[in-house]
This record gives sequence, C-alpha cells and structure tokens, in this order.
Amino acid sequence: MRTDTSTSSTLPLVLTADGRQMLQARLDGARRRLERVDQELAVERDEALLTERRQLQQQIDELVPVLRDAVAPGDVADDPTIVELGDEVEFRFPDGSRETFLVVHPLEAGIDEHRTSAEAPLARAVLGHREGDRVTVTSPAGVYHGEIVRRERIG
Repeated sequence: MRTDTSTSSTLPLVLTADGRQMLQARLDGARRRLERVDQELAVERDEALLTERRQLQQQIDELVPVLRDAVAPGDVADDPTIVELGDEVEFRFPDGSRETFLVVHPLEAGIDEHRTSAEAPLARAVLGHREGDRVTVTSPAGVYHGEIVRRERIG
C-alpha cells in the first residue's frame, strides 16, 4: 500500500465500486489483525508486534478518510469530452496496437491489470485530452506518441 499520498492528494478522490470494495476489505483485514496484535501485546511486549501495530494503525488511518471521502466516477460532474479519473480509455500505440485501461486513483491501481494509476506515464499523458487527440507519453522506456481512440465514463 502506498504510504506517501503527497502526490496523489492532488487527484480527486474517485473510486470505482470494485476499488471501494477492495479498499474496504483491506481496511477490515487491518482492523481484524490489529485486534489480534493488541491481544498478543497484552500478553507479551514484543518489538516486532509493536512495529506491526504501528504499521497497521498507519494503514487504517490512511484508508478511513479515503473510504469516507471518495466518490464514485458517476457522481463526478465531468466534462464528457475529456479523459478524467474513472474513465475507460482505448489508446492506439505507434505500432498500431491498442490497449484499453481504466484510469484510477493510485490506491486502486493494483486490483487488476485493467486499472492504471493516474500517476502512471500513460494515464498522465491522456488525462485532460479528448478522443482523437494525439498525446506524448514520457515513460522510463522513452518517449512515444499515440492516439486516444475512445473515452467512456465508468460507474
């Protein structure tokens, strides 16, 4: 889980239904584990348990406001002509191949291969652009250009 939210704090707090469900399950699991750690600490003061407790509490403290404040993509007053967080995008690469991906908040990005963090180079390149726009992607592998073929609001 991402613990530094300084860059992602500028992104709108938009979560898909699947993302919300995954983060809620992560929160519930952290709370259950914290209860067990607290019970073990009542019996024995162990440095490893204290460290785990701090990490679990940090995870809980991060997830609670995210789940409280997040909105669904369909609840965002969007500009239907540009790519925004929560949109599914079809992108054509220079070689003609295509990829379809869902632009999501970084906390939601790890759910499946279809979701791409809004902080990833490809997502950053398409955000704010329209269908038919050619965009420049600056990635660790180099710079390339491609085209936004389709954009669709999800949820």
